[in-house]
Amino acid sequence: MAPKKPITICVINLKGGVGKSTITALLSRYAFNEKKKDVLAIDLDPQANLSQGLLHQGYSTWLTQEGGSIVEVFSGFIPPNGGGGAQPLTADSVTELVLDGGSRKLELIPSRFDFSDALTNAVRPDPKTLARFLSSNFKEKDLIFIDCAPTESVFTTAAYHASDYVLIPVKPEFFATIGFPLLAESLANFKRRNKSHGIEVAGVVINNAFYDGGNNGGPEKQRAMRGILTECQKNGWHIFSKQMYHSRGYPKLMRGDYNYQGDAALFWTFAKEFFARLGI
Repeated sequence: MAPKKPITICVINLKGGVGKSTITALLSRYAFNEKKKDVLAIDLDPQANLSQGLLHQGYSTWLTQEGGSIVEVFSGFIPPNGGGGAQPLTADSVTELVLDGGSRKLELIPSRFDFSDALTNAVRPDPKTLARFLSSNFKEKDLIFIDCAPTESVFTTAAYHASDYVLIPVKPEFFATIGFPLLAESLANFKRRNKSHGIEVAGVVINNAFYDGGNNGGPEKQRAMRGILTECQKNGWHIFSKQMYHSRGYPKLMRGDYNYQGDAALFWTFAKEFFARLGI
C-alpha cells in the first residue's frame, strides 16, 4: 500500500531563538532538492522569518503586492483589492513559488507581521481551519512543514491538528529546557482532547549554531545538555545523534546559496537522519 500523503511536520519549541525557522527552511529545501519531493512550507509565526528566508528579496515585493498569506487562510477569503469584492480562498491565492521542479514544487504559504493582530483582535480563529484547508487543497503534496511561533496559542493547536509529527529544536544554553515542560503539557492536553489524532514527537534536534562557547562548549553547555537529556528521557522523546553546528552559513543556506557553506553543511547529516527516522 502506498504511504498516505502528505506527511506533515510542525517545528516547534515554546522557547524562542532555537532555530525553528532555519530548520524548517533547510529541511524543506533538502526534501525538494535531495529527496525529490513535492513540498509545502507554512509560516505560522508573525515574525515571518521563514517567509523572509525562503523568499529572500522577494518577500519585500510580496508585501508590496499584498499577496495572500496565512492570514487569509484563517480568515477564509481574499479581501477586496481594487474591485471585485471579496474573493474565494484558493491554494494559488495564498502560495508563493520558491522552487519549480516541473511535476513537483517547493511552495510557501507566507506570513505577515500583522498575522496575530489581524485575527485575534477580530474573531477567535477556529483551530481546525488550517487542517481543513490543507486537506482540501494539498493532498498531492508529499511533505508539509509548519514553522510555529514560540508561544502557546490557538495557532499552536492549529498546527497540531494539521500535523503527523512534531520536531523540537533546542539550544544547549541556560534555560535550554524552559519550553520543554510547557510543550509536553501542550501536547498532552491536545491528545486528551483529540484521542483519534495520532500526532507523535519525531525527535529533538540539538542546535549548537551561534553557541558562544563553540561547538565543544564548556561547563554551561554540559549542564544544559544534561538537562536536555533528563527532560527528553522523562517525556520519551528521541534525541537525534546529528546536531547543528556553529556557522555563519545558515542564512545563505536558507535562501538557497550553497557557496562557502562552512560548518552549516553539517546540517545535511541531520537532515539525512531525520528523513531516515520518518522512513522517507
